[in-house]
Amino acid sequence: MKVLVVEDDPFIREMAVTGLEDAGHEVIEAASGGEALRLLQAGIAVDALLTDVRMPEANGWEVARAYRERFPDLPVLYVTGYSEQMQPVPGGIIISKPYRMSQVINVLGK
Repeated sequence: MKVLVVEDDPFIREMAVTGLEDAGHEVIEAASGGEALRLLQAGIAVDALLTDVRMPEANGWEVARAYRERFPDLPVLYVTGYSEQMQPVPGGIIISKPYRMSQVINVLGK
């Protein structure tokens, strides 16, 4: 499964990328919402999206909506350290930070 990890915190992004790769997933990473949107515009296709909510350029809600327009059934996992107004795409799952990679792996499956 090809997973796009969108996270502006380098430490958390690296943890997610490593955990997903160790579980056998192919991973593409973006350091901001804007970078994730540029990957979409470039034609990058993914099987799942793991995105932080609060990020520079575009937030996780905006990233998810853009990817779902192109890939309507794309699984979306949001990770956030804040309690905020939730705007997930239908079927999106919210995971609170700090999170364990096992939570993400269990949701994504193989």
